[in-house]
Amino acid sequence: MRIARTLLLAAAIAGLGACDSALDDGSAVDASITAAPVVDTEPALEPAPAIEAEPVALPPPLPPAPPPPPDAEAEARAREEASRAAFEAEWPLHGIAYHFLAQVRARPDVTSPVIGYVRRGSRFRAKEGLRGPGCARGWHEVVGGGFVCRGEGFLLGQGPQSFEPSPVAAALHDALPYAYAYVAREDAPQYWRIPSVAEEREGSSMIESLRAEAAARAAAVTEVGAPSAEPDLEAPPGVVATTLEASADAGVPEGPTLPSFLRMRMLRGFYVSIDREELDGERAFFRTVRGTYVPAGVLAEAQPPAMRGVVLGGEWRPPLAFVYRRGVRALVRDAVSGALTQSDAVEFHTPLLLEDEVLERRGSRYRIARDGRVIRESALRIVPVIPRPEGVGEGERWIHVDRGEQTLVAYEGDVPVFATLVSTGRAGYETPVGTFRIQSKHVSTTMDDPDSATEAYSIEDVPWTMYFEGSYALHGAFWHDHFGHVRSHGCVNLAPADARWLFQWTTPALPPGWHGVITLPRRPGTWIHVTD
Repeated sequence: MRIARTLLLAAAIAGLGACDSALDDGSAVDASITAAPVVDTEPALEPAPAIEAEPVALPPPLPPAPPPPPDAEAEARAREEASRAAFEAEWPLHGIAYHFLAQVRARPDVTSPVIGYVRRGSRFRAKEGLRGPGCARGWHEVVGGGFVCRGEGFLLGQGPQSFEPSPVAAALHDALPYAYAYVAREDAPQYWRIPSVAEEREGSSMIESLRAEAAARAAAVTEVGAPSAEPDLEAPPGVVATTLEASADAGVPEGPTLPSFLRMRMLRGFYVSIDREELDGERAFFRTVRGTYVPAGVLAEAQPPAMRGVVLGGEWRPPLAFVYRRGVRALVRDAVSGALTQSDAVEFHTPLLLEDEVLERRGSRYRIARDGRVIRESALRIVPVIPRPEGVGEGERWIHVDRGEQTLVAYEGDVPVFATLVSTGRAGYETPVGTFRIQSKHVSTTMDDPDSATEAYSIEDVPWTMYFEGSYALHGAFWHDHFGHVRSHGCVNLAPADARWLFQWTTPALPPGWHGVITLPRRPGTWIHVTD
C-alpha cells in the first residue's frame, strides 16, 4: 500500500516536467523550487475510548410447567380408599344375626334398654369385644351406636359370616321390602318345615278340626250379641316397640296343641312375605321370610297400589288436591260464555295443581286446575297448609295428618315438602288427635290376630312402620288402594312408595344392617301432628 502511493507521487512530479513546466492556468513554474521529499507515513491513530458494555437484559425465566389437571376419578378413588381403610380399622369384625329378631342394647349390659334389633341373616360391622354384665362371650359395639352380645343371636368374626337358612334381605330401595302373597282359599296350612305326604294328610285333618272350633266360637259370640266389625287387614303390632323381645314377633296363635310340623291354620285374605320357592319332588312350597312353608297352590301374588304422593318444590306447590273418587270426569269452561261442558275422565288419585278461583254452579262448587280442567270439589281431597304446631322448632321436620281431608303433609320448618293421601281409623277405631313423636321405626313388622272370632287377620311384614303413640303407627298398606277414605283400625295407612319416602325422611335414621330402631333422647323421633 505504501509503495503504490510513492510511485503515484513520483509519476506526478515527472509529468510536470514533460509538459514544458506549464501550470494549468498557463503560468511558468519556478525551476528553483525544490521538491520536498515525500515521506510515506500514516498519521498515528489515537486509540478509541473504551466503551463499557451495557448489560444485556435477559428474558425472564419461564414459569414452571403447570401440574397436570387433577384426575377427579383418581382423587375420588383415593378418598374412598382412605375412608374404607379408616372404616375397616374402626370396625374390624364382621357380624350376622341368626335369631329372627336379635336385640341391640344401649350399653354393654344386659339390663340396659333395647334400642333396636337386627333381622336373621342381616350383616353388620362391629368393634372388638368388651366385658360387661350378662354376656359371657363379650359385648361388641356395632355401627349405629349400640351393643350386641356375641353368641346371643349373633355370630362375629374377622371375615364375612354366614348363617343358613338366611332369608332374602329387605329391599330398602323399593316400594316394598319383600315380595308378598295373598292366601286365596280358606283353611290353608302353614308349616314349620316341608312336610311329608303323610304329614300333609295329618295336617289337613287337624286344620278341619281347627275350622270347626273357630265356627263354634263365632257362633257363641253372635249369640251374646257382640258387634261384628267390618273386616280389615290391620292390627296392633306384633312387636312391642318398647321391649322388642325376640319372641314377641313369633306370631304363633293360641289354641290346641298342633303337630310339630304344623304352625297355623290360615284364612283367605291372610298375607305372607315370600323368601323363595322350594320343590319337594312334584310338590311346590313357598318359604316365607320368617322361615315357614306354605303350599304354592294356595297363594296368589299381591300387587302394590299405584298411588303416589308428590314431592313439593318448583311448580309443585300448594294449593293442590288429589282425586279420591273413581269415575270422575273433568269439565271445560267456555272462554266466552263461561259454560261448563264435560271433558275427559280423570284418573283415580291424580294430583292436581289448583288455581285460587272457586266456581259455583247450581249449588255445587268447582275447582280449576292450573291446566284449565274444572273438577267438582266433592271429588277432591284438597291438601291444607297449616302453621307449625306449638313446640315444634323452627327448622324441625314434622308431619301433619288431617283426618277430615285424609291427607298428609310433611314439613321442614314452615315449608311443605311432601303431600299425599292416607287412610286413617274408621268409626270406633279413630286415629288419636294430638301432637306426638315417632317412638320407633321398623322396616317391617307383623300385624295379626288370627284367632279373632269375628275378624281374624294376619299380615306378615307390614312395611315401613313408624309408631308414634302406643300401637298407632304410620305404615305402608299394600292390601288396598282406598287412600283418601277412612279404613283402618287406627293406624295411618299410606301407599307403600309414600311410606318408604317418609321412612327415609323421618328420624331416627335406621343404622346400616338394622331392621328396627327405637328413639333415644339424643336421637328423637320426628313430630306427628294429627288434627280433625
